[in-house]
Amino acid sequence: MRERVIVLTLILLGITINSQGRRDAQSWIHAEYGIMPGQDDLSVGPMAKLGYGKVIGSKGILGKAEAFYHNYSVEMFDQQFLPYQKYGLNVAAGYSYEGLFPVLLNGWAGAYGAYEQVNNGNTRSPLYSSVIPGDIKGFIYGLSGSAELEIFLARKVSLLVNYTQYYDLKSSFSKSNYGVFGGLKYSFN
Repeated sequence: MRERVIVLTLILLGITINSQGRRDAQSWIHAEYGIMPGQDDLSVGPMAKLGYGKVIGSKGILGKAEAFYHNYSVEMFDQQFLPYQKYGLNVAAGYSYEGLFPVLLNGWAGAYGAYEQVNNGNTRSPLYSSVIPGDIKGFIYGLSGSAELEIFLARKVSLLVNYTQYYDLKSSFSKSNYGVFGGLKYSFN
């Protein structure tokens, strides 16, 4: 057993040492899955992101576009928590600190547009059967920011762990929320 651990450690170390950092015009795809707490403080909802990014120049500047899905709960009034879904597109610019290679620290700031749906599209509240005030479906927009840890596992594959904060500027139901994500990134060229 001890020999297996030593061999596995040497293999992972060899993969990491042979990894390469970022290069100008390098692009990638990434997929992440995460959780977001609901407003009832008891539940968590699934979230997913799928995107494309590119290195801009050689000074650590990055750009990305990603599609996302959120599913959590929002509070209406009188302790009523309604299911909430959001589908959208986020565009962000970022900076990468590469001084700890093969571990990179990335920061992102962006904006998004999304389609939201509250209470599965039902206009009546489940508790009182009253009409829910406001639009329960529609397009919204907002701002996003992320702090990301990227760990190179192989020459073109990285592990991503990040905290992302979303600020909904137009939604009547969701104002600010966050998610914790983990995923993989595959770099081209």
